Amino acid sequence: MKAIIHRTNIENIMRVNVAEALPLDCPLRRGKHVGVALIPDDFRAQYRTAQQIRQDGAIGNLFDGVEISVHGLSTRLLAWPATGYQTESVHVTTLSPGDESEPYAYDLAEEAVLCRHGSVDVWLRGGWITLRAGDMAYFPEGVERRWRMPAEATGQAILVNQICPPQFDLYAASGLYNAAFGVIDEAAAAKAIVNAVPVAPPGELDEMEYRDDQPEARAQNLAPDDVRRQGALFNVLEGAAFTGIGLPMRLVMWPGAGTRMVGFNYAYCGVGVQDTIHRHPVSDEFLVMWSGSGQLYVQGLGWVDAEANDVAMAPCGVMHGHRSTPDRGPAMMGGFASPPQLDLMIPTDYYSDGRFTHPAETPLTSAEEKASDLR
Repeated sequence: MKAIIHRTNIENIMRVNVAEALPLDCPLRRGKHVGVALIPDDFRAQYRTAQQIRQDGAIGNLFDGVEISVHGLSTRLLAWPATGYQTESVHVTTLSPGDESEPYAYDLAEEAVLCRHGSVDVWLRGGWITLRAGDMAYFPEGVERRWRMPAEATGQAILVNQICPPQFDLYAASGLYNAAFGVIDEAAAAKAIVNAVPVAPPGELDEMEYRDDQPEARAQNLAPDDVRRQGALFNVLEGAAFTGIGLPMRLVMWPGAGTRMVGFNYAYCGVGVQDTIHRHPVSDEFLVMWSGSGQLYVQGLGWVDAEANDVAMAPCGVMHGHRSTPDRGPAMMGGFASPPQLDLMIPTDYYSDGRFTHPAETPLTSAEEKASDLR
């Protein structure tokens, strides 16, 4: 099967035979990940131009992406300016025992980091904090951080990083950003994207669980102004309750909790349930199916069968949503969006006349999830 890849601002159209481009032992061949939903090549972000994604969206996966080194760690680029994203970048960082990053800080960008698998130590609020699956760390602009995985640890740690706005200079050393002209090198980026070989997940991923340990660093125990100055530790299952799109959800990272440009929401899509298909006027969103199965809706593609780790890539203005069907579901869903989706918050009691309140943060419970199931 031939997949014709069109990239804007490239003189020659690249023609790639997808089956031949991937090695025989690769977990992705002929447009699907082994053991997960079949997704046609022309729906996948790897084979869509930045313009196509910007206009109509795409389907991605947490184990896709161009691999580069960022701050000394192996990093895959999923959502970034070369894939049509303007307000945020989303990367996946993998650490093995003994890995340690360089110390770094961004004077312009905020960063949110979700631990998807394993455990890792991070320098936060003046000390070492341990993140486990489901924990998140928030770093305001100017706050230094570094990451490490002890040499005696086992397995890998997988982190999902949201950087707002994108830090273009991270791509320069790999030849993907032209600093002299201040632009993404579109030809180099297009070649790297279409030739990127997906990686296999490290077996069954850890369940993302609720935790309230290390209370001195937890956002729910801190004032938003303190979180805004020094950063904090969050958890995907705790935040401000929200049901505005028809699902039990938590606003985890948002201005009411102390963040500014990074945003993250987490929701349960119950059996037989569909959320309200929607779009955001100014927020680029990277909506992940963290566990379970279901269907993702993306404006230019319609409904697509999806499994854990698949992603609806929906830049601002692109309609998107998700649902569980009789044979697919339920699922845990969660999206990175920047700026945080003001359109969702305006109708709530958490916002008035340009100001946010700080409502009580509560865990998303299994009883709350089950109550939303339709069968």
